[in-house]
Amino acid sequence: MTRQQAASLRCYLAVSDLAAYALDGKQLSPESLVESARIWLARNACHASWFERLTIAIEAQTVAKTVLEANVKSGDDIQPARLFTDAMTVNYADPLVAKVWRRCSRSEET
Repeated sequence: MTRQQAASLRCYLAVSDLAAYALDGKQLSPESLVESARIWLARNACHASWFERLTIAIEAQTVAKTVLEANVKSGDDIQPARLFTDAMTVNYADPLVAKVWRRCSRSEET
């Protein structure tokens, strides 16, 4: 898996976590994030070990939590329909997604 693919997966998972928070008032479970990572990888013809999937899922949840704390007053501030262009593609034009993407990209630089 390339660094760009890892950043894209991390962003997808973090945005999914934010959408779940807006819809259900709670973030996704680690198991749900890992399963979502597996599905994303299959759809995008990418491969990652179980450890990579787990690591990226944990990083994504950390990004989502940081964005929630810094940029969201309540779940009502998140509009899940705007976060995605389709079921598996995040809408990078959305301002909240852009913030998530910047954080996900930066975590690849460390």
